Amino acid sequence: MIEFYCTVQEGCIPDSIRGSLEEVIAQCCLNTLGDDQGPVDIGWSEIPEGFGFRGGRPSTTSIVRGRIPDGCDTETRTKLLMSLGDEWCRITGAGKDEVLVSARDWSYKG
Repeated sequence: MIEFYCTVQEGCIPDSIRGSLEEVIAQCCLNTLGDDQGPVDIGWSEIPEGFGFRGGRPSTTSIVRGRIPDGCDTETRTKLLMSLGDEWCRITGAGKDEVLVSARDWSYKG
């Protein structure tokens, strides 16, 4: 099983494109990790306007964090994270400095 949780700033990622983001997250995961590693669950959290700041200004940064099957090698993890970040930016129009993408192993307890 694969899980991703997307934390976004209110007003930055409209509901109208979230379905496309969910599709591309699932596709990147299954293409990179293998169809047998699914399903892919995706959740959302929205930080209210005025509650998130970066550099003293309202933040536009999104966080896309996941849990993937144990044992993913560095090359595969890098490919996954790069493809997720690239697709997020393509769909949202965000700059690469506006999205943080991470994926930890399922059993990691940190």
